[in-house]
Amino acid sequence: MAESLKHLLEKSEEVTASESFVLQNPKALKIHVTDSVFCRAGSMIAYQGNISFASTSGGIGKWMKKKLTGEGFPLMKATGNGDLFLADNAADITILKLTGESLFIEGRHLLAFEQTVDWDISVMRGAGIASGGVFTCRLSGHGFVAISSHGAPIALDTPVVVDPNAVIGWTADLSPRMKTDFNLKTLFGRSSGETFQLSFDGKGKVLVQPAELYSFGKEE
Repeated sequence: MAESLKHLLEKSEEVTASESFVLQNPKALKIHVTDSVFCRAGSMIAYQGNISFASTSGGIGKWMKKKLTGEGFPLMKATGNGDLFLADNAADITILKLTGESLFIEGRHLLAFEQTVDWDISVMRGAGIASGGVFTCRLSGHGFVAISSHGAPIALDTPVVVDPNAVIGWTADLSPRMKTDFNLKTLFGRSSGETFQLSFDGKGKVLVQPAELYSFGKEE
């Protein structure tokens, strides 16, 4: 049944909140920019006010790591005053607030974070990993972080083994290692050959999404 234009506009009005990061809807993020924020390049869908955009290096060390990772971790810096709207191809968005904790977020799932959050890029390299490695960002300190996922994130206790194409991130005390399982994909009708997995030991949590994005393993 069709709905009236008035009803559509009323239910789709901009949200207002006292926090700088707020969900406009489950698949769109609204950031009230008063200075600057970091966000994934290409994620801007609209903005209001006076906001400018530039690629960011974050210092020479981070610049070199970004050069090594190529397009696996494209960041931009939004500066000015106004409201910024971000999205990730209609993926679900979750807002986190760091209060001194640290965590790693896999590059495809990091949407935005405040400039008060400390960050650094790390790369996990290994056979079967396409595009040079799994790119993650270590986030720590205080401030808002927005992540995207295909479906609601699931927090799994460790030890656990996960598909690299489903992993979103993990808590700071964990260090993943590469694990191979021959012909696992064949059993599920996906493909043949080795399947590369990430194994997490120790005490912590691993965030996964209920979907696989085939960018790390090579499909046959």
